[in-house]
Amino acid sequence: MAGRKICSYCGKKLEGKSCYGSGDGKEEELYCSSECRDKHRTALESVRKNMKWFAAGIIVSVLLVLSSAFLGAGEKESGKLTAGCGMLLLGLTVVLFPYCTPETYAMFGYVKTNRLGRVIGVLVAIFGLWMLFEG
Repeated sequence: MAGRKICSYCGKKLEGKSCYGSGDGKEEELYCSSECRDKHRTALESVRKNMKWFAAGIIVSVLLVLSSAFLGAGEKESGKLTAGCGMLLLGLTVVLFPYCTPETYAMFGYVKTNRLGRVIGVLVAIFGLWMLFEG
């Protein structure tokens, strides 16, 4: 994977094509077109703006899940309720803000990684619903 060059936005292979670099000198980001470069810059700006909401959603959902352990998730209904709500909130947060690791973005590109993040978020939200109603 180390030698594989893909577009940082759409994930297309860049071998034999002209590449458009990011030009900022900070990271090696390559693009298949100037449109992908511009879309990626816009998307990254959106990520920077929404990072506080992403962090808040993760923190609140983790606190809900942890509080369910103290409420006795296996014994009391309130423990199941808080655990299910925490998992549902975690899944919805990841669906709304599908931010993944830089390594994943480097491997698949921005678009494919966001799709993967949203799929994982939907699965976590479904698990949260299952915990609410069946768990």
